[in-house]
Amino acid sequence: MKAMLINNYGENGNFEVSEIEKPAVKANHVLVKIAASSVNTIDTMIKNMGTDLPLSPATPALLGMDFSGIIESVGDGVEGFKVGDEVYGCAGGLADLPGTLTEYIVADSNLVAHKPKDLTMRETAALPLVAITAYEGLTRAGVKEGQKVLVHGGSGGVGHLAVQLAKYFGAEVFATG
Repeated sequence: MKAMLINNYGENGNFEVSEIEKPAVKANHVLVKIAASSVNTIDTMIKNMGTDLPLSPATPALLGMDFSGIIESVGDGVEGFKVGDEVYGCAGGLADLPGTLTEYIVADSNLVAHKPKDLTMRETAALPLVAITAYEGLTRAGVKEGQKVLVHGGSGGVGHLAVQLAKYFGAEVFATG
């Protein structure tokens, strides 16, 4: 299968189209045919900083954390998913977990969710890491109904979701752009 690998870290490191072996499903995992993936800031940081950044994979590195796609195979012990389900998640690209800049991923079923029917594959592939980051920040801050919340960078990847989630939590939301 095709994959975008980085063979050398650093400012001049480039993603290169490569052929790698298609992964096989294993227990508690699903094999997903990737329809869309996204590149996050952490992917750029890993590309540029390499092993200076904890959890950077060894080269050749298959980066990418977020994806959406269709389940092709379900491993033993997986519940709630079946072949043909449209899913999305944040499941790779760090340490020894192969990333999503490829055609298939074997993802831990705990890191996958059913794709909302009213969103496209591209839209859902752009959500996981930024949504997790926004949610974690707001819940760690204890945001609740009636509070005033200021989100810096409210039009950015994490910010636009933080604005919506804070409003959902019942806060009065303000943002910078």
